[in-house]
Amino acid sequence: MKKIKYSIIALSTLAMLYNSGCQKQLDIKPQNTVESDQALKTSKDVEGVLIGAYTAAGLRGLYGGRLQATTDFLADDGDFSYFGTFSDYTELNDKKITINNFFVEGVWDNGYNTIGVCNTVLANLNLVISTDKASVEGEARFLRGMTYFDLARAFGRAWNDGSPTTNLAVPLVLTPTTTIPGIQKVKRNTVAEIYAQAIADLKIAEANLPDKSTYASSAAASAVLARIYLTQENYAQAEVEASKIIDGGVYSLIEHFADEFQHPDQATRVFNTAEDIFAIQISNQSGFNALNEVYASSDFAGRGETYINQQHFDRYEAGDDRANEFTTDPFTTKFNNAFGNVVTIRLAEIYLIRAEARIKKAVPDLAGAAADLNKVRNRAGLANTTAITATALFNAIKQERRVELPFEGFRLGDLKRYKETTRSVDGDGNTVDTFNWDSPKLVFPIPKREMDANSNLVQNPGY
Repeated sequence: MKKIKYSIIALSTLAMLYNSGCQKQLDIKPQNTVESDQALKTSKDVEGVLIGAYTAAGLRGLYGGRLQATTDFLADDGDFSYFGTFSDYTELNDKKITINNFFVEGVWDNGYNTIGVCNTVLANLNLVISTDKASVEGEARFLRGMTYFDLARAFGRAWNDGSPTTNLAVPLVLTPTTTIPGIQKVKRNTVAEIYAQAIADLKIAEANLPDKSTYASSAAASAVLARIYLTQENYAQAEVEASKIIDGGVYSLIEHFADEFQHPDQATRVFNTAEDIFAIQISNQSGFNALNEVYASSDFAGRGETYINQQHFDRYEAGDDRANEFTTDPFTTKFNNAFGNVVTIRLAEIYLIRAEARIKKAVPDLAGAAADLNKVRNRAGLANTTAITATALFNAIKQERRVELPFEGFRLGDLKRYKETTRSVDGDGNTVDTFNWDSPKLVFPIPKREMDANSNLVQNPGY
């Protein structure tokens, strides 16, 4: 076989046939069509490919933890310091990403692998038995819609940064191809185009899926829609989507915050809590929790290289259970279970989305926003908020996101939505450089391999 270097977008369309992994060069047999003995023939075949989409999405390079870690490292303003040997994480934390950054490349690769498998499923729905067709379509569209939204945020400018109708995001690929040259020269679509497709996919997923499932669900689709609408400053619709989940009563905040994050002790593990809306399923036989790798101490199978700084500890109010139970100098203990599921959507976030939307919508609902905020505060052992004005409540909600959701992959999106600054720091926490929310340095570069393989791609400014 001949060794050929191809763009991952092209290779992702053959994802059901080839496992691209993290290799930069793949030994593959170039062919113009899928051989007949490899083609999908039955409903079971298609549903098997759908499982492959979950596998692709859950790899450590994407929702298995590195998407969350890379964006948090890039946004961090001194809440933690990285003292590890991975220069790629150092680049992110210093806001000096190179076009060969391994982890950035992994987000792109795994994202398009996931999309490629979803495209294959959607192109073969005619093979799926009628009783399963709606759910199969819904699950594939959920994964594709969520992935496109997150790729657009990572590799494109923020929705509120200039014009989303002209700013470039990532290529929009919706159909599989059995020929590598078929989509090798795709162009980047605009931020608005990618968001529109994500919304379209997620609306179908929302309609097709059950309220609760170990896999994708209607609630999970509603949650990502709420994130998108909040990002677009469509506050009324963000409230609607969040309310579907909260008012539906299927999910509930568990009593103790500490129990939301799985204990290392196998005997006390809870795989999915009543609060978990969507989680990457990890076990000691399959999957990899990259958040454990990045943040946990070596005593709990992590690398012990990410130290939580006093700046982060100082964010917690006196009596906040989250500080008492989850931060031990110098590590966070949120991800001490190496085989714990990676929770990507949980109910506490949905309460905070609705609280923010209620504050920012055309006719603010201050009482409703305070009630949602207090749900999260009270669970952490805190009294009701004392904030009564819209400005004070908004600041309280922003603060709550920093103590409820740290290290879970939300900080970069929050920083840009709030138009805040960030900074790079030295090992002692001293400021090295400052960055505005719209700095080109807070956008991932298009990986060099993609640029080399596709002359139609335009690189982001600053790279």
